Amino acid sequence: MKYKTFTIIPTVEATPDYADGDVLFSPTEIPNFFQSENSSAQIVSLLVIDKVAANTSDFTIYFTHLATSIGTVNETADVAIGTIEEVQASIPVVNGDWISGSFDNANTCMLTDPARAGIGAVVSSFNWARTSFSTSLHIAGIADEAINCGSTTDLIFRIGVKYL
Repeated sequence: MKYKTFTIIPTVEATPDYADGDVLFSPTEIPNFFQSENSSAQIVSLLVIDKVAANTSDFTIYFTHLATSIGTVNETADVAIGTIEEVQASIPVVNGDWISGSFDNANTCMLTDPARAGIGAVVSSFNWARTSFSTSLHIAGIADEAINCGSTTDLIFRIGVKYL
């Protein structure tokens, strides 16, 4: 299998609203992301569905080797030195990426351009020091502006990968 798509629905908080710099969601595991514990993959696409039709929010998602804590959800991100090394890639989602009004109850965003920050990034099944190996990858998010979520399952991510 050369390509694969993963669907992730992280848990977000419906209230209170998030502020710029708040942790949007804790690291969420993507099980069986890698074909083996010593392999790599390239992120080739990211589809985001936001079920709050009024939202076209800016945020950044981070891909990490482990369930690296980036802080408490809905509080300012405060990744500890020593764990930040587990971040392998990041993809910013900005207001201009969203297609608004295409669905009555949701907005969508599709990123596929390799010239776009984060698309085309290579992630590995091992950590930066090559001391830990896993077939899972994790994603976490940080708000880049005020964000309102209507339910705990408002965000859906579909991540396309190419195995190397």
